[in-house]
Amino acid sequence: MEDLTQPAAAATSPAAAEETISHPAATSPRHRFTPTTEPFRWAGVPVTEYKTTPATADDFAGITRQTLFGRAGEAISFEARYFEIAPGGWSSLECHEHAHAVIGLRGVGKALIGDTVQTLGFLDLAYIGPNCVHRLANDGPTPFGFLCIVDAKRDRPRRLRPSDVPDLLAQPALAGLIQRESGHCSQPS
Repeated sequence: MEDLTQPAAAATSPAAAEETISHPAATSPRHRFTPTTEPFRWAGVPVTEYKTTPATADDFAGITRQTLFGRAGEAISFEARYFEIAPGGWSSLECHEHAHAVIGLRGVGKALIGDTVQTLGFLDLAYIGPNCVHRLANDGPTPFGFLCIVDAKRDRPRRLRPSDVPDLLAQPALAGLIQRESGHCSQPS
């Protein structure tokens, strides 16, 4: 067994001597956070629509996306995205094969995760497992922002309607997060 408490022995074979450690330049430029902006922004990172097309009129409202890592050629197998939900806004009701790791960054929001509701604030964590019905919403007076980390290669979400989850809709504590209506949301800046 190798003694990991001792320094590694010098390379003795010609093949080992030719091994090099590379230090490639980062392919993604540094994007400085600009804390004086509303909503949160990173310089050089475009703010995009949450999704290009709603499945229904009430599919989602008041939410934007910024992809921070994973789409600019970085040698990583995940994407880190920042979502910001305006007061009264919400994400799609959906499920999919891939998991999410969610980290609250600003404001307070609610996450429907399966048959539970979690309140998320600054640096609170939520795990959304594979095939778990979920939606995030902001019922508060200030923006709710969170990081969402997912696999870079992943399946497409299956967007759901409230009628697709009658067992969840029947639970009063969950119904308010499942049943949403457009027109009750401040639009993000």
